Parts: sequence; structure tokens; C-alpha cells
Amino acid sequence: MLCIPFAHAEAGNVLLNTVSISADRMQAIKKQGISFTYKAKIWNVSAKQAQSFYKIITNNDGTYVLQLQPGAIYSYLNIHISPIVNDVGEQSRFVRNGEAVVLVHGGRKGSIVDGIKTSLALRSAFARGQTKVAVSMKQYRPAIFSAEDFAKLQFPNLLTTGTTSFAGSPKNRVHNIIVGTEKFNGVVVMPGETFSFNNYLGAVDAENGYLPELVIKENVTTPEFGGGICQVSTTAFRAAMYAGLQVTERHNHSYPVSYYGAPGFDATVYEPSPDFKFKNDMKTPILLKTSVVGTKVNFEVWGTSDGRAVKINGPFVTEKKSDGALTAAIAQIVTKAGKTIREANFVSHYQPASKFPHVTAANGEQL
Repeated sequence: MLCIPFAHAEAGNVLLNTVSISADRMQAIKKQGISFTYKAKIWNVSAKQAQSFYKIITNNDGTYVLQLQPGAIYSYLNIHISPIVNDVGEQSRFVRNGEAVVLVHGGRKGSIVDGIKTSLALRSAFARGQTKVAVSMKQYRPAIFSAEDFAKLQFPNLLTTGTTSFAGSPKNRVHNIIVGTEKFNGVVVMPGETFSFNNYLGAVDAENGYLPELVIKENVTTPEFGGGICQVSTTAFRAAMYAGLQVTERHNHSYPVSYYGAPGFDATVYEPSPDFKFKNDMKTPILLKTSVVGTKVNFEVWGTSDGRAVKINGPFVTEKKSDGALTAAIAQIVTKAGKTIREANFVSHYQPASKFPHVTAANGEQL
């Protein structure tokens, strides 16, 4: 998900940040806590902590002015409130078919904290002796919302392709893989943006077209809607590794899964966590083009090559126990102009598969 500067200080807006107050109000303000509210959510700020939000200035005539400290206010909003209430919407997804720009998935606008309006409400609360401040929101438009937005971007180079095979999968698993793979077709990750697999995947349920299939959950292997999605996340992991992108979150499965080949190159996901994430640490946007061809999932990464070279060492099994538990490792080495810019090591610890018994379906079939 893109990191949004939800609120920022308007240094020159001094008049908006000040209000005249009486001597009695000045004394009361120093003892006054504040509660920020948004719908049913409440954030309580003690009187002592609230003192960082303002400065009281004594005029030559003995009157008082309360001056807000935007930096402290916006810092509080960004740390405590914005991560919870912000909704950055969803970018529209497009792919190019020759010269034509084809819509894959329509986006939606979101809403984020309006730091200026919330600060003005706080100023009013201090002046009037109120203790509750409603957090104001403003509309947020994703960077890619229209075909015109997408047409301005360039993705001239196929940087890499990540591929996995799901040969031998049961029909429900195949179905879920096809549904899940399509969720990522046309996703654009802007420079500096962190891609979250779960964010784009969305809800995994019958309403979104998924069927029950095996997942590893707690201490059993049991059918749930969306079983097989980890085939998609594993493919995304491999594409990010091959492209030399910075993987910021990745988790291995509880035990080795045969669909993913040699242990150590898989990525498990489950809503809301664990997640799979990578950061686009290039200076240009990248485009994901995903497909299912035969029994293979493909994640193509398109963008503008910046000259980086990638070497993958592994995966290797580094330790294996008699009960089936094992440890595996894989390394990503990224170089540019002959210099190493990143070496990332991923170590996976797997438990024995025997610790996760398969359940029996309602029809008596052993799953």
C-alpha cells in the first residue's frame, strides 16, 4: 500500500493556527484533555500530552493568544489515527493490448484524514472549552484511476517472470488459483510504494468466487474458501526476487508443500496476516501482468530497467531431521554497476507434515 502523507504542516498559515482566549480559558486549557473521535472510535489525549499541541502567547496588553503547533498535531494524527481510519481506495487496473489501453478492474476513490480541518476543529475546541474533536476526512484519488492516468506511464521492459506449477492440483484448488491470479493482473506499483498481497487479494469467500480447498490452519490441514491462494503468493514472491525488488515481508508454510518444489522458495498468506510484501525500490513504476497458462501461474514484471542484475542462490536445505522437520535458505543478491546494493537472506523453518493431520470431509473423503 502506498504511504500517503496524510497531514503536513502549513508553516505560513499562522492566522489559521491562532485564536484569542481569556485568562480563565487560558488556565482551563492547561488542564484540558482532548478526545479525537471518528465514527465509533475514540483517541484520548491527556492534558499533559495535549500541551504539545499549542503554545500560549501573552500580548503586551495582557491578553492571551493560543497558537497551535501543527507539527505536533499532525504527528499525532499520522501515528495514532491515520493508519486506522485512512482508506486510500483502490487503483484502477489496466493492461496494454497493442496500442489500446484495456480496463481490467475499475478502481474506487477513498478518504484520508484532513489535517488542516481537524486542526481547526481542535483550535475551536480549545477556545470553547470542548473536549471532543471530530476527525475530518477528505477524498483521496488513487494515482491511477483513469485510462488517461495509465497511458502516461511507460513499461518498456519485461524485467522478469515468476512462474510456478500447480500440476496435480484438485479442481477446487485450480479454480481458486485462477480466481486469485486475476486479482493482480494490471496492478501498478509506484516508486517507493510497498505492495501488499493481502491488500489486492481482498476477501477470500464464496461471494468473491472461491471454493473450499485445503489450507494449513493452526494444527490441521483443513478445507477453507480460497485454498490454493498460496500458489499465487509464492509466484509473486519469486517474481519479486527475480526482479531484484526489496522483499519486506515473507513467511514460509508450516511444512513443505510439494506444489512449490524445493523448500525455501514459497510464501504463505492468510487474511489479515501473514502477508507477502515487497517495495518498489526503483525510480520508475512497475506493472504486474498475471496469467494462468495450462498448469502454470505466471507473474510478469514490466517496467524500465535501471541496470540492476540479480543472482539467486538456492534454495538449499541446510538442516534436515529424522522426523521430517527441516531448514532451508535462499539468498537474493542485487548488483548495479558492479556494486552490491542488497543481499537478502531468507531462512525457512519447516515442521514435520505429520504434525498437521488432514481432516475428513463431510462426504467421508480423506482430504
